[in-house]
Amino acid sequence: MDKREKIEQTGEIYDAFQEVHERFFDLWYHHTFLEWDWWISLFLGVASWVLWFWVRPKASTQRLLYAGTFMMLISLFLDYIGVSVGLWYYSGKLTPTMPAYLPFNFAALPVVTMLLLQWKPRMSKHWKGLIFGLFNGFVGEPLFVWAGFYVMTGWQYYYSVPIYYLLFLIAHAIAHARTYEPLPTQR
Repeated sequence: MDKREKIEQTGEIYDAFQEVHERFFDLWYHHTFLEWDWWISLFLGVASWVLWFWVRPKASTQRLLYAGTFMMLISLFLDYIGVSVGLWYYSGKLTPTMPAYLPFNFAALPVVTMLLLQWKPRMSKHWKGLIFGLFNGFVGEPLFVWAGFYVMTGWQYYYSVPIYYLLFLIAHAIAHARTYEPLPTQR
């Protein structure tokens, strides 16, 4: 295949993707937007952050936000992979974007992580990670499946537990890292 053929075939695939995205937007606009599942998604996205801003330890805001931002980015990336390879998909979304469920990626998961990081600070990070993994894998995900937001097509709940555990340990390391050295001033 030469360069021209490759560009043409790639363009055809992107055209097909655009058509699928337009069909998804139409479905979202007529059957999700301003419906009960849209309002729940909006509430989940807003209420998570309001709760965290209300209960956060002000002195730890920056380090907790570093850990929360890590969780946002990694969950978005992992969601992209999972949806792209057909392991799951979402319905009842706040926005008509594919593939992520933004209230989970940008609100619920990072906020729960930050709340758990600040809760019982002397508790073992491994116990907290295990609680985080088990809760998300066997309570959070089944609840989202039951509500119809999350549809697993090639994934099992127990696959998620070690992933959530590991992600929590990384977020814990980020939140507990020593402060950075100041940048040297230029002379």
